[in-house]
Amino acid sequence: MWPYILVAALWAAIIIFWLIPVARRHLLGEVFASLGIGIFFSLVILVALDWGHGAIRPMVYAGYALFVPAAALVVPAFVGLGHRGRPESGWEPTTQLVESGIYRVVRDPLYLGSAVFVLGEMLIIQSVVSAALGAVAILCFWIASRMEIAFNLEKFGNDYRGYMERVPMWNIVSGLLRLGRTHREA
Repeated sequence: MWPYILVAALWAAIIIFWLIPVARRHLLGEVFASLGIGIFFSLVILVALDWGHGAIRPMVYAGYALFVPAAALVVPAFVGLGHRGRPESGWEPTTQLVESGIYRVVRDPLYLGSAVFVLGEMLIIQSVVSAALGAVAILCFWIASRMEIAFNLEKFGNDYRGYMERVPMWNIVSGLLRLGRTHREA
């Protein structure tokens, strides 16, 4: 029973401290991001409960393996935003467009990395509930990423428009190929 109490407390905190404030400021993209994060952490609790017990082991191992590329996207993204983005308060929003590090490969590594984490959780848990929640979380991250385009175009203007032309939103393969071509040409 304690895991359900923990999930309920998690959602209460997300609603009170994140969802309501961003909804009041009419930041719809942040609403989707907060919903995705809430589902992500709910699935973390389910993984901790070992819902993958009795599941197809290779899929469980693949799920845990996905945590590595997810972390490789999320950790440098937070570092890049904090150090190069010159945030106004906390870690977002940034006052400067960040185009270095992982942001040279994909535009939204935080959302993409979070989606990859959720995919890993889905493979570990292997239930209808985790598949449904995971699909909703991934959709929330994708919508938040799409909605961030308008926010960044308004904030950074033509600089962001040029960045969008050079760097894909979530297509990491395309981003790595483009980066490789750029290095060969230099």
